[in-house]
Amino acid sequence: MELLWSPVGIGVLWLVLHCADYLLTIATARLKARGELGKRVEMGGSYELNPLFVQAVEKGQWISRRFLLTLGAGAIMLPLAVAYFDWVVETGLEDFRGLSEAVCGALVVTRFAVISVHLQNFALFRRLLHVPEASIVSLRYDRGTVMMVTRARKVELAAFCAISALVSGRPFFLGGLAATLGLVAMLFLWGRRQVSTTPATQSSAPNS
Repeated sequence: MELLWSPVGIGVLWLVLHCADYLLTIATARLKARGELGKRVEMGGSYELNPLFVQAVEKGQWISRRFLLTLGAGAIMLPLAVAYFDWVVETGLEDFRGLSEAVCGALVVTRFAVISVHLQNFALFRRLLHVPEASIVSLRYDRGTVMMVTRARKVELAAFCAISALVSGRPFFLGGLAATLGLVAMLFLWGRRQVSTTPATQSSAPNS
């Protein structure tokens, strides 16, 4: 398992998980735009919640400049950070032991949190497209509700990491806990910055 949080292992993990996250986002957003599904399922704006990638996802770009930049930056910075932590431990500073594993946990847990949701949404949208009777109602959420539900999912994962860290004592879960709480904070900030584009529901009194 230690291979996973070696410089090479963390670099490979980043490349695989970041690509999976982005490509699944594009695939799910494209699926949502097919047929009448976009009108039946409204999310108060873009399917993508991260402002950094909203434009690329809205255009359905399989490859975007920001994706390539973040992919390259992570592939360089994460292995360098892990290599530095390992070097510091080898010099005798035991306080840094476990940091490489914590970085791995932060990466794996947060990417799992996002990728699993994409897989669920992809399966749901695909069923709604191919099985019309699967849902006879339309779903309309404002942006605040979407962000609230997303944060709640991440808090559940953070609680799991906290329990796992207490039971196992592994830095992997401590890193996952810290990163997931950081993701919750980012979602809160993104939610405050983004304006809902879901049309307000209009009601009218019947003519008397």
